[in-house]
Amino acid sequence: MITCKDLIKIFHDPVTDYKVPALRGLDLHIKEGELVSIIGPSGAGKTTLVNILSGLDLPTSGSIEVMGSRIDHLTEAERREFRLYNLGMINQFISENLFSNLTVKQNLAIPKKMQYLPTEHTKKEVSELLEMLNLNHVKDNIVAKLSGGEAMRLSLGTALSKNPKILLLDEPTGQLDTKHTQEMIETIKQVNIAMGKTVIVVTHDIRFRNVFEKSFIIRDGRLVGISRDTDRSELDFLMHSSAINRAYIDASNFVRIPDSVKTSTALSDTVEFDTHPSKKLGIFWNPDILARDQVFELINNPIKGKEEDIDAISYEDVEPLLSRSFIAPEKQHPIVEISNLMKGYDSPSGFNEILSDLSLSINQGDFVFISGPSGVGKTTLLNLISGLDKPNEGEVKVMDFNIVAEKERDVSLFRLQNIAFITQHNNLFEPLQVKDNLDIPYLFHRGKIDQEYCKSILKECHIEHKLESYPLELSAGEKQRAALATALTRKTNIILADEPSANLDSELARTIMDLLMDIARINNVTIIMCSHDLTLLRPGFRHIQLDNREIASDERVTKDMLRKIVTDYLQIKNKTK
Repeated sequence: MITCKDLIKIFHDPVTDYKVPALRGLDLHIKEGELVSIIGPSGAGKTTLVNILSGLDLPTSGSIEVMGSRIDHLTEAERREFRLYNLGMINQFISENLFSNLTVKQNLAIPKKMQYLPTEHTKKEVSELLEMLNLNHVKDNIVAKLSGGEAMRLSLGTALSKNPKILLLDEPTGQLDTKHTQEMIETIKQVNIAMGKTVIVVTHDIRFRNVFEKSFIIRDGRLVGISRDTDRSELDFLMHSSAINRAYIDASNFVRIPDSVKTSTALSDTVEFDTHPSKKLGIFWNPDILARDQVFELINNPIKGKEEDIDAISYEDVEPLLSRSFIAPEKQHPIVEISNLMKGYDSPSGFNEILSDLSLSINQGDFVFISGPSGVGKTTLLNLISGLDKPNEGEVKVMDFNIVAEKERDVSLFRLQNIAFITQHNNLFEPLQVKDNLDIPYLFHRGKIDQEYCKSILKECHIEHKLESYPLELSAGEKQRAALATALTRKTNIILADEPSANLDSELARTIMDLLMDIARINNVTIIMCSHDLTLLRPGFRHIQLDNREIASDERVTKDMLRKIVTDYLQIKNKTK
């Protein structure tokens, strides 16, 4: 159904005259009715591949055939028509999939109306989609009032409403907690089996190798591995986020050696190859270390007594990745004070209460980690602290400034000077380059940017090489890192972070957590972070769990506590003595 051969995509910057290869000879073959994932770290070329598969972009060279049509030979109008009738697409940013001011039913009906289908036919199919996606209970709610899990299921519904042959899902679970992620995965499987759709899930989360029958793993613009229904621990992605156990030989005879193989075998810049006379076995080795006779000896007399059990990964194996401690401030100086907070929204089904009688005090220089299932009110709480939203009842004071009572103009000015907000959706100005986005906050409060500090932040966020790029030229992970850098360079007293690692692979997520901890310690900054990913917790964090409209628990994380949280969250075992 989908065949890519020697796919190459090179981006050219006319200002700097740089040419950047995003895809470097990628081969791909997906059969009709298959459910597959395409996995790779940030910057691997996933977004470029999605754009080419959907006909939104064309390759520099190579060929791509979808359902018997050479997409790269079609005109723009023909590609648009092909996409309309054959492809259902879901973007990781829900706001780009749905009309936030319309109801669930209205969103599902729009694709039907675009195809000029009869009203009764549309009602019948919308009703079936509501039932299949478990959205009947919110069918009359507007999108803005849905939880993350509900909104993502609705996004899948609007894609299915077109009755496409192929579903292309770009990071559909990046902003969902574990429970809603599993629900989304099961829904995708159900769609694949019950409706016979060809489903392609593009993600940076290497755990998806264990979810679907086949996973294509890409890195540096090439297909470097194909995993078929492997039974590996969920912690494999955390231990070796950039390593794979199989390599793929493409049309140009390119094969990428996995990092773990290269480092463990002491390979240098060159290797020597040879084949067994049976032609069934090929081997390679470092010729600077081993001679041919030594290789022969090793093959005939292998080292015995050392076996590796891949599935026996325990918390002790990954503890070093999670054990860096945060030192909580000694002085108890409240910087955020919340009293008797209540927030809810009117909906066609009645008043929907999100937070109820919530009181909370947060000290300066602390790192507060707020968790809880999707829709529990984590983002709402951050919006109330920042003054982007107003409570129905209660009081919010930040640095003794009354966020609720003051005028909107004064709240906006206070927020500009004192609060940096990192949202789930990157808040970059698309007409401006990344470097210009960094300057925008300083244009309003006339401050002076610290160039050296800015350079260090850009380096830590791994985005310094994209300063000349526009947001639309960046991958989702790069946009997130650019937005992070824009917020962190401002040196505010408070940083609010709403799922800051949602679009990042696990290695980059850990780097960002280390950076946030350094900023909190060095600059005495208060960080309030919401996330469903409990592997981002660290000893010393203040962990607040929200559930059922209130604070379910509020504890300082210890190493023993972190062990239990992570082992439960990832369903792994402790080593037995």
